[in-house]
Amino acid sequence: MIPFTDLIRAHTGEASRVRPAGEGHGWSTPALVSSDQGEFFVKGVPNRPGGRLDSARREATINPFVRDVTPTMRWQAEDEHWFVMGFDAIEGRPADFLPGSSDLGRVVEVLNRVSKIPLPAVARGWEETRWDRFATDDEKALLRGDSLTYTDVHELNFLLTEGGTWLLDWGWPTHGAPIIMPSDLAVQLVAAHHSPESAEGWVGQLEAWKASSLESAIAFARANVGLYEWQVEARPEQEWLVAMLDAAKAWHQHVKG
Repeated sequence: MIPFTDLIRAHTGEASRVRPAGEGHGWSTPALVSSDQGEFFVKGVPNRPGGRLDSARREATINPFVRDVTPTMRWQAEDEHWFVMGFDAIEGRPADFLPGSSDLGRVVEVLNRVSKIPLPAVARGWEETRWDRFATDDEKALLRGDSLTYTDVHELNFLLTEGGTWLLDWGWPTHGAPIIMPSDLAVQLVAAHHSPESAEGWVGQLEAWKASSLESAIAFARANVGLYEWQVEARPEQEWLVAMLDAAKAWHQHVKG
């Protein structure tokens, strides 16, 4: 059983079945809970100061504003040990980013829906700064903006169902320039064996890309290479990070011409 069964009983009733739900990308105990009150996707983190708790609280805060693109959070609970959220349980599969995949049109469609969401007042203080240390002052200015940004773009965070496409794991929404989200997708596509030209063919369909300047695309691409170089230096044994660095470099070369 999950360690916070007693904590969530007021929201779920008696749990008849609890199934692990993958590794959770940093979540301690992602699970599917079937109960008297229905089925929930449950995520919990230890209730102690730090990035994981901050991320969980941010996801809980943003959920009411992004329900057009992500499962609805129905409840949250906490005690001195745990912070827990319960979402609608939606059956689906992750996206396939490989060249020729029929999923790519759905990926573009849901990211375009994100671009239509106005920046909520609760997110005004969440300025995107993760790339600042790798950018010049002029480049930093090009990465500022009031677009709601989703920066955890990868195949496992797209949930495809018969009825729609959802974006999971809103643990670190920010606001910044519109170029950030399509650039993230482009690098992921190159890492999935697209040529940079093929990747641009897809990201070129994003409204956020159309709203961006080439100057901002180059600025972000260069800073993104710096970010991955820093991560690879810290964890050179992580082959996926090395692959992402190679993809970021290829995309940077493409956009700067």
